[in-house]
Amino acid sequence: MKWFSHRLFAVGMAAVCKFDPIGIALAYAGSTVPDSIDFFQVKMGASFNRIHRKHSHAWVWYAIILFILYGYAYPYLVPYLPSKYVNIETIQEYILAFFFGIFSHIFLDMLTVTGVPRFINPNKKFAVKLVTTNKFSETIFTFCFFIACSFWLYFTKNQYITFFIDKAYQLSKNIL
Repeated sequence: MKWFSHRLFAVGMAAVCKFDPIGIALAYAGSTVPDSIDFFQVKMGASFNRIHRKHSHAWVWYAIILFILYGYAYPYLVPYLPSKYVNIETIQEYILAFFFGIFSHIFLDMLTVTGVPRFINPNKKFAVKLVTTNKFSETIFTFCFFIACSFWLYFTKNQYITFFIDKAYQLSKNIL
């Protein structure tokens, strides 16, 4: 899928899951990490066709990194974090938000015809074959997802939708 679709999906799902604005921005940043790793490898001289959607799209590696960060390294780092300035629970939420963006990227690529690696072996792929990258089906999927998230956020009276509606109302009052 295109980066636009990955970013829109990550932001929409992060808003639905009620992350704060920084968490949404971190999900946005994490949503392109697997492809960014591929592009970095291409800059280092690798062939794009040989590396794309191989190890960088294996969810197992990110789950291991998340486990190490969140379950092992983080508890040892807590005494060294400036709790006077930073809320400890907020840092945990930001770690999860970033990895939420990465996993949303892998989920969307799993919906494509090409698919993603099942576990660690990049030659065994798992693909739902719902969407074709750079085709009309991706545009329809992204548009339907955007509309569904918008309705969900509006009808659940999500804080971000009410904020934007209030700002738009205030601007229209000032203009008129």
